[in-house]
Amino acid sequence: MEKPELVAVISKNTGISEDEAIRIIDAFVETIKEGLLRGEKVTISGFGTFLLSKRKAKTFINPKTQRAHEIPEKFLPHFKAGSDFRA
Repeated sequence: MEKPELVAVISKNTGISEDEAIRIIDAFVETIKEGLLRGEKVTISGFGTFLLSKRKAKTFINPKTQRAHEIPEKFLPHFKAGSDFRA
């Protein structure tokens, strides 16, 4: 399911307009992003937790040129499904 389909389903199930559904979905996503940027975990009971995972720095050797490249440490967004959602 992509965003337009999600908007249509939410609009139909709640009786709100599609424009309102778009604003709600966009606000939801932005709120999660802002929380992660502040270093917080965002937990939605019964659904799951959004968090940042740390990927260590490492050295990568290009097999074609045999040159070593340093890949810096970085943080990646991660979602961990809650037990209710997994079930």
